[in-house]
Amino acid sequence: MTADRIKVRVLVIIQLGCIIYIFASGSPAAHQPLLLLLQILGLAIGIWAFIAMGIGNMNISPIVKQGAVLVTRGPYRLVRHPMYLAVLLVIWPLIIDQLSLLRIASGIVLTADLIIKMLFEESLLMKHFSEYKTYMKTTKRLIPVIF
Repeated sequence: MTADRIKVRVLVIIQLGCIIYIFASGSPAAHQPLLLLLQILGLAIGIWAFIAMGIGNMNISPIVKQGAVLVTRGPYRLVRHPMYLAVLLVIWPLIIDQLSLLRIASGIVLTADLIIKMLFEESLLMKHFSEYKTYMKTTKRLIPVIF
C-alpha cells in the first residue's frame, strides 16, 4: 500500500470516527432553532453537492477516481468543497447545542482532518485536471467570498 493510500485511510477513519462520536454522544438534531436551521442548510448543501457531483464521481476518499470529471456546477460554482462545508454545518451546531469537552475536541479534530484532507485532495486534483488551477482562482475553498 502506498503512503498516499495510508494517509487517505487514516484521514477517512478519523473523519468517520469523529462524526460517529458526535452523533452518538447526543441528539442528531440541534434543539435551538438557529442551530437547527444551520444543520438544515448543511443538509441542503450536501444534497445539492451530491446531485451536482453525480453518483459516479462520488468518493469519500480524496483520491481522484479513474474516469472522474471536474465538477464546477451547482454549489461547486461557489466553493470547491461543498461536501466538507455541509459536514461542518451539520456537526458544529450539534456540538454547540450540546457542549462537552469531548464533543468540542472531536469537532476540532474533525475540522483539522477535513482541512488536511481538503488540501491533499486539491494537490491531487491539480495533478489530474489541468483546469483545476483556473477553477481555484474563481472559487473559494470552503466559505464563499471568505476562504
